[in-house]
Amino acid sequence: MGKEVYGHGQRSGAMSKLKDRILESAWELFREKGYEKVSLRAIAEHAGTTVGNLTYHYPQKEDLLLAMQISTQGEILAIVGSVPDTPEGILEELYVLAEQVEQKMLERAFYFNSLFRLAEDLPSLRDNMERSHELCYAIYEKRFEILRKKGYIREEIPETTLHNLVTALIFCFSSWLAMREKFHSRASSTSIAAVVRDLLFLCFTKKGRDYWEELARKYG
Repeated sequence: MGKEVYGHGQRSGAMSKLKDRILESAWELFREKGYEKVSLRAIAEHAGTTVGNLTYHYPQKEDLLLAMQISTQGEILAIVGSVPDTPEGILEELYVLAEQVEQKMLERAFYFNSLFRLAEDLPSLRDNMERSHELCYAIYEKRFEILRKKGYIREEIPETTLHNLVTALIFCFSSWLAMREKFHSRASSTSIAAVVRDLLFLCFTKKGRDYWEELARKYG
């Protein structure tokens, strides 16, 4: 038989599949052993490829973590989507989002804990994390603005307080995993989704609180 010939599209597809397989192997090994204990060679062997092929797609190990970071951000953005058309839709989105982000963080605890620990020494991770924080501000503040205009957030709460609330939410999620990993106190075992929902509840007017309680009954 003659030598099998691949067209450009087939080569691109094969390379894309290999790149995905390498990243999946990295996810699995990092989860099992920790980021620091896994070598590029181990990842390549797990993915059934060579170190040369791996470094073609991911020149350094931190590039794998950056790819995970971008992938996770994309998944969370897909959950959020565009701003809902109604205030009730926004409230439901925020209610559900708290639980979905908590689940995502629990599923990928090793990744988030590694990210927070390594970001100080890896500029690419730190820069992307800072962009993520700005994105969080944009997502929450746009929705808070609409909820305020529609009478679902208390008028006496200044914009600076809402901005600080977003900061607190980011800090809550960021520190929660570290608390769960290192401590066994009541705080470390608390659902971060429940904490976030209660913080948001305090900002709502009566009709906002009433609808929030409907959502609690709906989702359990």
